[in-house]
Amino acid sequence: MYEEFRRYLGPKRDCAVCGSASDDASREVWARDEYFTALRCGRCGLVQVDPGLSPEGLDVYYSTYLAHRLDEREKAEARRVQYVLDADFLRRFVHEGRVLDVGCSGGFFLEALGPAFTREGIEIDAEAARYARDTFGLEVHAATLGDDPLESGAYDVVMFRGVIEHVYDPGATLARAVELLRPGGRIFICATPNLNSFCAEAYREKWNLWHPIQHINIFTVDTLHRLVGRDRFEVEGEDYPYLGTPYESAAEDYQRVLGDIPRLATARAGVAKSPPFWGNMLSVVYRLRS
Repeated sequence: MYEEFRRYLGPKRDCAVCGSASDDASREVWARDEYFTALRCGRCGLVQVDPGLSPEGLDVYYSTYLAHRLDEREKAEARRVQYVLDADFLRRFVHEGRVLDVGCSGGFFLEALGPAFTREGIEIDAEAARYARDTFGLEVHAATLGDDPLESGAYDVVMFRGVIEHVYDPGATLARAVELLRPGGRIFICATPNLNSFCAEAYREKWNLWHPIQHINIFTVDTLHRLVGRDRFEVEGEDYPYLGTPYESAAEDYQRVLGDIPRLATARAGVAKSPPFWGNMLSVVYRLRS
């Protein structure tokens, strides 16, 4: 499924979190799949697909992303329910204010967040940005964060839902997000794969969230905290949504994983993709210290 993108492989990247060099000896292979390799940094623990697609290749891949998502009706309904759950989590910490959704796609999560917030988005795909404006009446900029028309110090929350794992340079992206915040503002990251999960460690390239074109960075709450700045931000809340989500089949998922454990200990080649499971996804709110 990846062969058509092979020509878009870019150079190896330095570690996005700690900056260790791309050839640092502490890096170890975390997973391999066809011509993709994911490396774990021995200094901070970040997993990166290196080499992954170049920025040009990522642009090609995402040029038809919204159309595919709209065509997947059953998955779209599950996402709609999850948007509401993720919005409910954020509302535990903030109930109003100006929010920016980075990589907002067609504006679905902003719509779920509701009119108590002043809602705004930024989206690299011009067609998706137009969809959000036309369908939901949202203010959405067709641009990338860092090359944007946004006002620094103007937002109460900058959100990344299912986005930060896709970003070629997450350090620069989050640095720009920090510039956009008002004093006491928040960065909300959710629906991102959690490296500190049982299935990530056990299944690796058979993990259901392994996608070496899309998920080129696999974080933990700690590695994300290092990127936003542990000296400037506190972890205000974190969650690992599974129970009560549209993706949960707890008894069935547990039995699947239990049955896979003996085979995972010897060889993963014959094991099917892991099911949704506890801890796979993370949501975290970082609050800028006063």
